[in-house]
Amino acid sequence: MNKLFSFSAAVAFSTVMSFAAADQCKPIGWATRSGRTATAFEVTGGGNVAADTVRSFSQLQSLVKGTTPKVIYIDGTLGDGWLNRSGSRLVIDGQNKTIVGLKAGTKLNACVRIAGSAKNIILRNIVIEGPGSNADQAWDNIVIEGSSGKYPTNIWVDHCEFWDGQDGNADVVKGADNVTFTWCKFGYKKRSTHNLSNLIGSSDDEPESVGKLNVTYAFNWWVAAAQRKPRCRYGNIHVVNNLITADANISAGTDVLGMAPGYQCRIRSERNHFINEREPIYLGLSGTIGVAEPIDNKYTNCSGNTKGNGTSFTPPYDYTGFMLNVNDVEAAVKAGAGATLANPTVCDANYQEPEPPAPDKAYQAEDGAITEGVLESSNGGYHGKGYVNFNVGGSLSMPVTVEKAGEYQMDLDFTNGSSEARPLTISAGAFSTEQTFEKTSSWTTWKTKTFNIELVAGENNIVFATAAGKDGPNLDQFDLTLVKEAVVENPDTTVKDTTPEAIGMVAPVSARVVVGSRTVSFEGFGASASSIEMRIMNLDGRAVLKSRGQSVVSLEALPTGVYMIQVRARGFSYSNLISVHK
Repeated sequence: MNKLFSFSAAVAFSTVMSFAAADQCKPIGWATRSGRTATAFEVTGGGNVAADTVRSFSQLQSLVKGTTPKVIYIDGTLGDGWLNRSGSRLVIDGQNKTIVGLKAGTKLNACVRIAGSAKNIILRNIVIEGPGSNADQAWDNIVIEGSSGKYPTNIWVDHCEFWDGQDGNADVVKGADNVTFTWCKFGYKKRSTHNLSNLIGSSDDEPESVGKLNVTYAFNWWVAAAQRKPRCRYGNIHVVNNLITADANISAGTDVLGMAPGYQCRIRSERNHFINEREPIYLGLSGTIGVAEPIDNKYTNCSGNTKGNGTSFTPPYDYTGFMLNVNDVEAAVKAGAGATLANPTVCDANYQEPEPPAPDKAYQAEDGAITEGVLESSNGGYHGKGYVNFNVGGSLSMPVTVEKAGEYQMDLDFTNGSSEARPLTISAGAFSTEQTFEKTSSWTTWKTKTFNIELVAGENNIVFATAAGKDGPNLDQFDLTLVKEAVVENPDTTVKDTTPEAIGMVAPVSARVVVGSRTVSFEGFGASASSIEMRIMNLDGRAVLKSRGQSVVSLEALPTGVYMIQVRARGFSYSNLISVHK
């Protein structure tokens, strides 16, 4: 069963349901058939797979590719807009996808092209508003079209809004087939003579469209469009229970062409309500005219042709169970049409509101030094400016400053869309650990890896490096939380006594402890050297090495790691963290 929906307001839902007996959660019309036949096709989109909530246009574009079923919730306004033939354009050429606006009125600041081998696509609950119409063959708000010998089929567009398209609002051309638009708005807000809305078939010479371009329009509202409501070639077009209203103030006085059948096209116009239309059915196209059959339509304050010109076709799907009485169309469509759904799928008992985006963590990957890798931003879901994509042998070096020495929990965001788990070595000074990063479902699915590292007080340099001759996961950001502070056993706070009375009884001012990678030495202690006591402890406070009266102490017996050192002599005290590495 596909992901389902209801209306945003209980009043709107009950209003429509009181008129229409059919399940409003199911696709209807030509989208549910194979070709121009009675063979059923189940439009499921992404089905019941767990939804991906997208918050970037690049992530959305990535998820609509391929044939793997996907349910995609659009959270927020995505895209940077477009003009003529440049800017943000969502290209859907994959299969088995459901793309839904997360909230009522979700705006996509990009136009849409459903093309190629796209099949079993559901697009719902989004608003697309173009920059205003022109006659320059610019991009449509949405176009469903064949290309390179491939043809999109079984497309259901539901509860969407298409405003101020440049060349048009919503076109179906070049061999596309089995398309249904339900509960959508097609309209214009800006005054222009090119406010042309819905074109089916782009040319009389379009052989790939013969027997195709079969489209159903049900419960839609054409608002102030000048022409093409719809204008068609080739297809069998079922226009049932739609509201068509004109506004000469918006369309520069040219609201003359309602539905217009062209070359080899047949329109079945059934129980639609036309208001203020000067020419509800236009039969004046140049060239060969198709057929428009009006059945039980309603005309309010209209002029021009309402009679049509012949018999069209009988739809191969059942629709009498949901069809409204023509007198109920205006109220029902005005109550329900548009991007009005409060959430993607309240008809589905499994629906859960997605978690809000997590806040940024304290440390971002872009602040580090990258070797054999790059900072990218092409896959969505990251925080900050981007994420690190490693090459084999790559590393990321991150400067970190902490107030206290000890053991810290790291919460590290990563994604690994490859086919296998990938290891990284994480080191800070003498500390080192290897962590394995599991596979994620895609490169846009981010998870958090939690583990502990040891840091010294002050400046640290944390290095993430690929391991085992493999590429690494992509890294985004991390937090650090102190979980165990380094323990100092009874530190001696005696102040060095350098008064003349104490000379010979305390360490000289020049006394110092020198810590190397393999030794600890004591310099400048003079006569007090015999009183030097040294203790080295692990971070749990347990002593692992002791000495007395020695000027040089070897660290060779200690494993690599971070330790606490305490040194005492007459009138002298020293304590600090040291790193031991071989």
